[in-house]
Amino acid sequence: MKKNVILYGLAVLLLLGLTVRTARVPGEKKLARTEFLMDTIVNIVVFSRDRQVGEEALRLAFNEMERLEALLDRHLDTSDVAKINRAAGEAPVAVAGETLDVVRKSLQAGAQTGGAFDITVAPVLSLWGFGTDGEKVPSAEELAKALRLVDFQKVMVNETAGTVFLETKGSEIDLGGIAKGYIVDRAAEILLAQGVTSAYLDAGGDIRVIGTKPDGSPWRIGVRHPRNRRDVIAVIELTDCAIVTSGDYERFFVAGDVRYHHIIDPSTGYPAKGLASVTVVAPDAFTADALSTAGFVLGLEAAMDLIESMEDIEAIIVSEDGKVHVSSGLEGKVTILS
Repeated sequence: MKKNVILYGLAVLLLLGLTVRTARVPGEKKLARTEFLMDTIVNIVVFSRDRQVGEEALRLAFNEMERLEALLDRHLDTSDVAKINRAAGEAPVAVAGETLDVVRKSLQAGAQTGGAFDITVAPVLSLWGFGTDGEKVPSAEELAKALRLVDFQKVMVNETAGTVFLETKGSEIDLGGIAKGYIVDRAAEILLAQGVTSAYLDAGGDIRVIGTKPDGSPWRIGVRHPRNRRDVIAVIELTDCAIVTSGDYERFFVAGDVRYHHIIDPSTGYPAKGLASVTVVAPDAFTADALSTAGFVLGLEAAMDLIESMEDIEAIIVSEDGKVHVSSGLEGKVTILS
């Protein structure tokens, strides 16, 4: 493992009091399962009066997550995304309904954020090599060439035919900035369909909570301090929603005394500047995932303007100077710890 990469930084949010402070409720059984999926640790905790029902709900949820990962991970040769990328500039590719749904929603997020969220940034990400043995700072010439391939508006989705087509040869999509949220949401839907009314899902910091804790109290979520990995910078209580953080400490490397992180600005090809982390609270993890990434790219002022313009969306933003900024809807609802 490279010394300059904090692999455990992937877990950007902490659940507070799940074990110690969760009051015991007669008849409620706590069931948990942890697996390594989507290149991160996925943990799901459910509470159920019937152990068999709870265990079956967990099994079905993880099965669904594995199935969707196999469709959406561009690094798997047999995935829908890999097939789309191989056919770039040549032909539309028939894909599963879920893949079509994720791509379509991703393009909507791109339009909504003015291109700050762009799934066609994959060629640029490949140049930087974050999380691989090939990490490096690309040359200006390499970036200029790759940036010519970045344009979400050149991704064509045909709902009727069920196909996705990349117009430009050599272009690629990467759903890493949004698929995890989508998959967490689908797992939550499975749990709900199985009758689960109290649960917590965490996929490397993409968190969704179902209902309240068994005792009726909200889930207490801690937002990790972006500079002190063992500390929490803010605490918020949530019910029936999702919370996702994008931070410059998740994947990075140091070259020439300069720290380069993996959240790339699609307009420049370089890591976005100005912020340390963006945490978004939304009704679903898919939306929170996309907006946390886009918000980081947009910067403090533009990100807050976007968040304030959207209903049921809130944010906690930590700027590079360590200051914590909270959207108006969370004022008085967030405890700032440092």
